[in-house]
Amino acid sequence: MPDSDSMAAFYQDSGLKPLNPTWAKLEILLGLAAIGVSLFYAREMMETLEPLFGFGGKLSPLVLFVLGSYLTMAGQRSHLYQSNNRLVAYLAVVIRSQHSDGDRS
Repeated sequence: MPDSDSMAAFYQDSGLKPLNPTWAKLEILLGLAAIGVSLFYAREMMETLEPLFGFGGKLSPLVLFVLGSYLTMAGQRSHLYQSNNRLVAYLAVVIRSQHSDGDRS
């Protein structure tokens, strides 16, 4: 795995900021919680055949489900970006080491 110096060099060269893994996990958990609430709400609405909240109540489970799904996918995307950034930094270290080994021979 790349060391902190190679990661710092990657972020400096690319102009990117490091992503916060805690925030990505929180996005996933909040998104999954919103999906669970929307499914519970939809089930309750189907049993009573009336929305629990006024006028917009019929669409609210669907809206909550879509927004929860988006939040979950955003957290997953952050994790993918973080792992790709580590992989790029690792590959840069490997390529530099092979390039410097080639110069010696």
